[in-house]
Amino acid sequence: MAMISATVMAKEQGNKYSNKDYKRLGDRIRSNPKEVSDNDLLMLQELRLSYKEPLATIFKSIQRAAQKVDDDCICTYRVKRIESIISKLLRFPEMQVNRAEDIAGCRCIMSSTEKVYELYHRVMKNKDKLPFIIKGTIHDYIEKPKESGYRSIHINAVLKDGDNRRIEIQLRALEHHNWATLVEITDLLFSTKLKEHGKNASDDLFTFHKLLSVPNEQLTKSEKYFIADTAIKYAYMEKLGTVFARNYLDVRTQWNKMRLQRNHFFLISTGSDGIPDFKGFILFEEAEKAYFEKFINNEENRNIVLTHLKQASFTKISVAYSNYFLTFNNTLNQILLNISDSVVNSYRDNKVKAFDTYYQHFLDIIGFWMEKQWLEINSFDRDKHAKNSLKMRTEWTNSIRSGVEALNAVFSTMHKKLRFNPLYLIPYIHMKRMQKLFCEEYFKREAERQR
Repeated sequence: MAMISATVMAKEQGNKYSNKDYKRLGDRIRSNPKEVSDNDLLMLQELRLSYKEPLATIFKSIQRAAQKVDDDCICTYRVKRIESIISKLLRFPEMQVNRAEDIAGCRCIMSSTEKVYELYHRVMKNKDKLPFIIKGTIHDYIEKPKESGYRSIHINAVLKDGDNRRIEIQLRALEHHNWATLVEITDLLFSTKLKEHGKNASDDLFTFHKLLSVPNEQLTKSEKYFIADTAIKYAYMEKLGTVFARNYLDVRTQWNKMRLQRNHFFLISTGSDGIPDFKGFILFEEAEKAYFEKFINNEENRNIVLTHLKQASFTKISVAYSNYFLTFNNTLNQILLNISDSVVNSYRDNKVKAFDTYYQHFLDIIGFWMEKQWLEINSFDRDKHAKNSLKMRTEWTNSIRSGVEALNAVFSTMHKKLRFNPLYLIPYIHMKRMQKLFCEEYFKREAERQR
């Protein structure tokens, strides 16, 4: 797409276009989506920028409400990229672009599903006191998830002052957010479009993510096998792990150099290269100004989000924004757990070849993440900012410890289930041999680190 000068894009917005103008715009784009004219791109950009005031007002309001419910909440806002708007126009032929409900949106990520509903009921109870009114249907995708497994509550709001620009408010629990961001990570790293096209983008990856939205104890044996087989087929954990390991220490170093306050705003962006960029601000006004300056000059078409954390920590922001930082995602633990269960199930079913595949893959993943933990420990030992800050040192130490404990828990739990039985003699002998080799390598590397 041709780039538009920042000066032109930044001019004051008004009602310069009618509904008919926007209808014709949609028709032009749908007729030739690969060659959108500069004038039409400018019109789309002006539409996006016109959401600035209602977005900021509704964000501040919902943020205050969320913090009264949950100290650990994370509130964000974003404006849809031009590329995403065009894609939606193509998927919904009857949609008029200026009436789209999600061009601009706010999101509240709560620590639990219970907190999500507590916030929702607070908003509904106090809606007369809020600066916005709710428009249209409220969609509760937690009670009735989408086919993909997506869970969240969607509310459309407009300001009470007569501005009819709709702002989408999403309320979701952290576990549902982690799942949703993993879908976005897959789209980025595997060049799929699951978020837009679902199973038409990739049937097996769609099913893979859909199953990951289901609690582990509710999955059947065959479904767990499917998750493990898909992870192996796409080298999924290795692919994500390589990118995460590359970004983790760089992002952690950037974080440690920042002077953080109790309340902090963060401007985060990432592009197709997966390399993140972020800055911190104390005041919302400064953060908002920086967001729209970056938004206007976004020549690389990067994803940009403005987020607020009441009690900022690296673990909190990197987990909640794994699709931007690409450092970790908690849903990976569920994938590892399903691979672990597949090891146990194939062992009990006396499927020697399948057991060999699953167990070797499991050990490779454990080995990789152990290696990552050692790199992190070494980095921690060298980081002068961490050494000089008790808060930073404590938070990082706890992060390392929890990571090691999580891996050890999965590893030990699986092996407790692999008790010897004469019926499973061949896979048992094979498992013990592989376990011995793994332990020898682990202790060898640990000894090298202690030197």
